[in-house]
Amino acid sequence: MATLHDPVPTGMPPEKQARAQLRSFPEDSLEAWLAYQRWRPAPDGSWLVAAARDGWSYRIEGAPGGFVRVVAWAVGDGCLTSWLIE
Repeated sequence: MATLHDPVPTGMPPEKQARAQLRSFPEDSLEAWLAYQRWRPAPDGSWLVAAARDGWSYRIEGAPGGFVRVVAWAVGDGCLTSWLIE
C-alpha cells in the first residue's frame, strides 16, 4: 500500500543536473542549501538528503519535463509538502 512518503515514479535527471537546478537559487535559499548537502541514493532512483534542517527531511526526485521535485516532510508530525524546480 502506498503512503504519503512513497515517491512517484518518474525519470530522474542526472545528479549533476539536479544539483545545478537547485544551485540556481540565491545562496541563502533552502534550494541552494539542499544542493550542497550530501545525498544518498534511494532504491527508486531519487535521492535522500542526508542532513535534516529545522526538523524537516528532504528527498530530491525527477518530474516530467526535466523538472526536479523537492519533497519535504516534518519528522514526527506527518506534514508533507513538495515543489517543482525548473
